[in-house]
Amino acid sequence: MNAIEVSTKQDTICKEIIINAPVSKVWKALTEQKQIEKWFMAPDNFIPEIGTTFHMTGTKDGESFPHTCTILEAIPEKKLSYTWNMSAIDGETIVAWELEEQGTATKLTLTHSQWDKVKFNTPSLSHNDFINGWNHFTNKLKEYSETL
Repeated sequence: MNAIEVSTKQDTICKEIIINAPVSKVWKALTEQKQIEKWFMAPDNFIPEIGTTFHMTGTKDGESFPHTCTILEAIPEKKLSYTWNMSAIDGETIVAWELEEQGTATKLTLTHSQWDKVKFNTPSLSHNDFINGWNHFTNKLKEYSETL
């Protein structure tokens, strides 16, 4: 099953996907630095504890976009959320990953919210780039988790 676009309102991006792996494996893929690097941007100092700040850098068309994030919630095998700050946008958004057991599979819901509180500082990025990016990364997380 591919990522399903649940909501693309201007204030929230929400993706839902079924991953054919137990919640414990998906949680490890989301919260262990060495595993995150295999399907997402490589974070530094990633520790899934409230208050931990970490950095990562995304790229688009050869341009780098540094991110600074701080863990807001870390409920083992249930929910991980963090702030999402980039120099390419004025303001802070929130990324939340929620996991729900579905038999031997996992329902993942990704929510990237508070887009109504930010503005873009660069013409090379738009809200649609984030919609496309989350489709890409949720699919990569699915593929990676299913091979663990």
